[in-house]
Amino acid sequence: MTLIVDAVLVLGGVALGRWIVRRVRAGRARALPEGPPAATAEQGPAPRDLPASLPCKLGDVVVRVAGGGEAWLAGALVLGEERPVAALFAAPEAGGDLALYVRDVPGAGITWLSPLPEGTVGATKEPPHTIEHDGVRFERARRVPMHVSRVGTGAPWPGDQAVVAEYAGPGADRILVLAGTEKLLAWKGVVLGEGEYDVLPGTDTTRVA
Repeated sequence: MTLIVDAVLVLGGVALGRWIVRRVRAGRARALPEGPPAATAEQGPAPRDLPASLPCKLGDVVVRVAGGGEAWLAGALVLGEERPVAALFAAPEAGGDLALYVRDVPGAGITWLSPLPEGTVGATKEPPHTIEHDGVRFERARRVPMHVSRVGTGAPWPGDQAVVAEYAGPGADRILVLAGTEKLLAWKGVVLGEGEYDVLPGTDTTRVA
């Protein structure tokens, strides 16, 4: 009789232990979030492929023929509407956070840019029709809302949506503005046509910045 009672107690204890384990596991499952965590604003959304027809890609070194200077393309902002149509490459090791803007348009060239100080364009989220800089007037030539993603390293982050505005000044002078959901960024430089730059092929990288 004693053996039967002991066996019942043991079995009951095992059943109770299993019931407790199931309850604990169920509580943990309810506490866990559903699915993976969302990407942070610093990471940006999932990167989009750069158009293959662009004159340069990540890892390349672009050399400016006239006036010297070279830029190793460490990262990029990929800009697009239905599909990627442009990129703003970052070359932080060139000094001064040099940037190169390229469009998926034959003969568009490469715009060699340096960042403008904050406040040059103003605090508005809408790029103005004209910009006065160092006594020179720049007229807005193009304004397009675009999706933004980031690849490589070193590219600044305006937000995953931005109004991209291009401004033309005297001759080859240009200003580029990205009025993003998180930050407004602006650069000034010159557009380089065919024969005014060389591209030294490098290794393509696509790590999210």
